[in-house]
Amino acid sequence: MANPQITHERVDDIPLLVYVMHQQLGYDHILDEVIPRHGNWLGLSFGKVTIGWLTHILSESNHFMSHVEDWANDRPETLGELLEQPIRPTDFTDDRLEEVIRILSLDSIWHQIEPQVNQRMIRVYRLPTERIRLDPTTVSVDSHQSAALLFRRGHSKDHRPDLPQLKVMLAGLDPLGALLAADVVPGNAADDGLYVPTIERLLQHLPPRGLLFIGDCKMSALATRIYIHHRQHYYLTPLAKVGQVPEQLSEWIAQALSGAVRLTRLEAEDGSLWGEGYELTRPQSATLPDGRTLEWQERVLVVRSEQFAAAARHGLQQRLERAQAALEALTPPRGRGQRQYTEAAPLREAVEAVLSRYRVADWLKVTLKLQVERHTVRAYGGRPSHVKERRRYVVSVQRREAALQAYERTLGWRAYVTNACAEQLPLTEAVLAYCDEWLAEHNCARLKGHPLSLAPLWLTREDHAVGMVRLLSLAARVLAVVEYQVRQKLNATGRVLTGLFPGQPTRQTKRPTTERLLKAFAPTTLVIIRRGSRVERYLTPLTRLQKEVLRLLNCPASLYQQLAMGSG
Repeated sequence: MANPQITHERVDDIPLLVYVMHQQLGYDHILDEVIPRHGNWLGLSFGKVTIGWLTHILSESNHFMSHVEDWANDRPETLGELLEQPIRPTDFTDDRLEEVIRILSLDSIWHQIEPQVNQRMIRVYRLPTERIRLDPTTVSVDSHQSAALLFRRGHSKDHRPDLPQLKVMLAGLDPLGALLAADVVPGNAADDGLYVPTIERLLQHLPPRGLLFIGDCKMSALATRIYIHHRQHYYLTPLAKVGQVPEQLSEWIAQALSGAVRLTRLEAEDGSLWGEGYELTRPQSATLPDGRTLEWQERVLVVRSEQFAAAARHGLQQRLERAQAALEALTPPRGRGQRQYTEAAPLREAVEAVLSRYRVADWLKVTLKLQVERHTVRAYGGRPSHVKERRRYVVSVQRREAALQAYERTLGWRAYVTNACAEQLPLTEAVLAYCDEWLAEHNCARLKGHPLSLAPLWLTREDHAVGMVRLLSLAARVLAVVEYQVRQKLNATGRVLTGLFPGQPTRQTKRPTTERLLKAFAPTTLVIIRRGSRVERYLTPLTRLQKEVLRLLNCPASLYQQLAMGSG
């Protein structure tokens, strides 16, 4: 009998990811319906190639297309069984993957795909659609195209001013943060002009009225608020400290500190004190393009966060300490190599520069003192004895404690605006809703960092960059819905998961991340033994934790076992 041929395939989280994208989210069905098969496109369909690439991205935390072909060819049995079609060696070549992101970059195609993806995601997972969070971000691009339209230099949130960038407006559902949109615009575009186009596109397939849009202070532009209110939706945003807002905020804070208004205690969900605040109402009006006048009542929520105030006090104290040290260093003790000021004017300029750099001029009192040292020089030779003077100015620094304490009382205050009435969005609920901004930031961090690693982009073609952003937005949806579904079921049943943390076998959690859930399936291996025409398959037995995760995600118990059974 001929020697058996034994091969191994790392399976890990691949069946789980393919099931979520194929059976639950239906990515391949949607893509194949929108994008007709080209006559020269053989093998896996466009949708299945995309699912295969997304599986590689999520499983390997790597979106580089040059790695996908070898990865897929090392797993032909696994991918062939899960994608329900034999895998050809050329199904995941660079050329084919480039075609995927090129097609996804076409607005005429993507604007058909995205609404269907969102609607299916909302329907399958029964996601709430009442609140949508908007957040722009930048993505650095390692490109040196001088004629680029998207790759432009601007204010970099990645702290890479040396690189061009593109800007992405992200829109996600509260409370899970699942992406609804990732609109790509030039890297030098202003943030405040990105909200209306994204909202307008979302409203084509979301409820026609009654949505609450939450965004940062760039969303507080009056034009954006007018648009949202005119479309019969609601906004919640902090006021940007521009124009008359700083003066108004000072007046609102003064009213709170003087006791002229009654402050409401704001408690976090766990009952701890979050802060305090009050609200006022002011009329707003605008003239629409058709000449009609739009009028509404806008609530201004003036709130103080204990945590924000503590952080601001800490930052102020650090600036004061650094400023004092810098001021005292201007006039060190006499010594060799130590510069001394003998005139008041240059020292006063240096003091003002320090106060301006640390922004502490209102709370530090700086006095310049003249020091004169006299010593007698003895007579020598024909020279008579005489008195010699050495003059220098010394800095004396004192804190203006009364002014400092008065200012510290004003720290931690912020003004938010909303057109939702108090019955729909009470003060405490509104403040805590905005404080969930970390949900958008967490989603953004996933997209730009681990595991999707969008930034920096190593692409030279702008259409490829747009397609890559859209492809990774599909991957980000998978991360969000898996996490949401598991946490919802754990919360509903009061259960916890144990064993997700390496080196801590007894540690429990009821809020696992998708990244940890996926790692729980490594290493899972498929062994294929061929003896002539006979094929035997053996799969690493699933652990109790892995089976529990599959149950939480509504995956069939036979999802992994089908690989051992095979189709041949």
